[in-house]
Amino acid sequence: MIEGHDIVCFAPSDWWSMNPSCTTHLMSQFARTNRVLYVNPFSSDLLGGAVAHGRKGLAVRIKRKLRSYTKYLRQPEKNLYVLNPFFLPFQGKVGLDALNNLCLRAQIKSISRGLGFHHPLVWMENARAADALGWFRPQATIYHVSDLFAADDYISNERAQRQREARLSSSSDLLICVSRGLYELKRAQRGNVYYLPHGVDFELFRQAAERRQLPAEMADIPKPVAGYYGTMTASNDIEMMTYCARNLPHVSFVFAGQITTGDYSELASLPNVHLLGRLPYETIPALCAGFDVCMLQWKACDWIRQCNPLKMLEYMASGNPIVSVEIDEAGQYGDLISMTRSKEEFCQAIQWELENDTPQRRDQRIEVASRHSWANHAEQISQWIEQTMVAKQSPAP
Repeated sequence: MIEGHDIVCFAPSDWWSMNPSCTTHLMSQFARTNRVLYVNPFSSDLLGGAVAHGRKGLAVRIKRKLRSYTKYLRQPEKNLYVLNPFFLPFQGKVGLDALNNLCLRAQIKSISRGLGFHHPLVWMENARAADALGWFRPQATIYHVSDLFAADDYISNERAQRQREARLSSSSDLLICVSRGLYELKRAQRGNVYYLPHGVDFELFRQAAERRQLPAEMADIPKPVAGYYGTMTASNDIEMMTYCARNLPHVSFVFAGQITTGDYSELASLPNVHLLGRLPYETIPALCAGFDVCMLQWKACDWIRQCNPLKMLEYMASGNPIVSVEIDEAGQYGDLISMTRSKEEFCQAIQWELENDTPQRRDQRIEVASRHSWANHAEQISQWIEQTMVAKQSPAP
């Protein structure tokens, strides 16, 4: 593990109002031997969000961000500080972006100096943060490529998003991609690119699976259960889930997560469907252990095909069978995950997994997850960072 460094992390997810992301887990690991300034995302775009997802989703995002503003700078863990900078929630317009950048740079630089961060490692995982590339004299800049950001539909100016993502790709010293699809894309553009999938808090999910103590929210839900947890949006295939719930009336469909966009009224009206709302992260491992089949059910698109769902390895750590839409990362475990291409196939796969999963497949899923603990991933990333810093200091031939 790298030690004694300062790390400024431009994060993709809000520390306070969202369940832990890949970045949250990794920065907690790095904070054990380094100091970390975790900068909450400043990529909210009211105009783009309103156009793409309507008033309901917009209201949820505003409420979430306002809650974070009340915690401007906090220290939730030893050596780790979380900053929620103030900004105008618009982007893609030259004048507004310039004004925002002045405001953001003043805040982030001031806080960094106050903490004594002078030549930090800079971790980028938010395309909007590309404008911050020149704000520090970093030992190294790491771009953690966790999604196909150029396909993000939360902003009103896709061109600006693509340009920022391209700057991150070309200007960073080290690129780490969470899916093979993203890795192949970036490797074709430049060098010093590595593939490392998402990790998992293996012991947490494994222990919950062994205890099998259901959370109160699931105590009265009949078995078997097909389950999912995560933010509920219009990107989830609501039509497919409605079809499955209608055609598998003996299966309870459980969804845990805040609904931000999309019309879930028809799905919610079915007697075997249970929408639990957003649950605290500490209840998620037990919730997952209570599923009989775990689901990865999104609408097919380039974003989804090239993603690497964080919950996939969490599902595997529980040992439970998994049914997924077409996702390239899930496809590499085709013998352990049922891959589907239609609502009919997804429905059939749920029933097949309930009837045909074996102890051998369960053990194999657990073994896969055990290799991807966050501690192991932080060690691997540390090696790449150290190699990158040495290469930067070496004179050019």
